[in-house]
Amino acid sequence: MAKGADPPTGKMVPADCVSVLLMAIGNTSISKAQFDMMSALDGTRTASSFEHQFRSITQKAKDLKARVDQGEEFKPVAPSKKRGKYPPRPTF
Repeated sequence: MAKGADPPTGKMVPADCVSVLLMAIGNTSISKAQFDMMSALDGTRTASSFEHQFRSITQKAKDLKARVDQGEEFKPVAPSKKRGKYPPRPTF
């Protein structure tokens, strides 16, 4: 970031990643107090708007927890084999 530039206000994280994080911490729901805190930190949106936005995320967290509890395994994407254009340099 250039000197004097404002820091970014937030980073975008995919909703599925937030669902996985909720599932991982063992709490697939968000309390009213937590929505109130989000609203206070945001400064423009209501707690209700956050609750509405998170409905699908918390539902996905519950679904993922059920799938994991049933033993489903999730395979990560394999890394690309395009690691470099040139072969490694010889050492002398």
